Amino acid sequence: MNRFQTTLGAALFCLSASFAFAQAPAGDAGKGPGMMGGGERHGMKPCSQEPDPAKCEANRKQMRESMKAAHEACKNNADPRGCMTKEVCSKQADPAKCFEHAKERQAKMSKHMDERQAMAEACTGKRGDALQQCYREQHQKRGGGKSDKKG
Repeated sequence: MNRFQTTLGAALFCLSASFAFAQAPAGDAGKGPGMMGGGERHGMKPCSQEPDPAKCEANRKQMRESMKAAHEACKNNADPRGCMTKEVCSKQADPAKCFEHAKERQAKMSKHMDERQAMAEACTGKRGDALQQCYREQHQKRGGGKSDKKG
């Protein structure tokens, strides 16, 4: 349950962060390293590095409050992920686009979880270094990751 809540929180944070960056001026798109054009954790720069730090802080505060309200509204729901998506998307300027983005993200996450399940099944019964090596090999078979050699 705790892993589910953490995963749900991370997914929704990324979803909400993508909306914040989707509203950036066209000249700022893709600046800097990392996801979504930022350089810090989760692809977001510190507000002190933004052109308007006060506006940035206000937007992030509003995003946190919105997420807290959605979480509170959905904490006893039978389908918390669907509820959170509905709560977050209903407050967006373009709810249809938000729902479509959430649907695409869910499909991507489901595919990723299926791949992880297949890897876990392939490595069943192994422990320690053998398990790590098995996961590396499985990951490389699926076309991801880097080679074992550093440098």
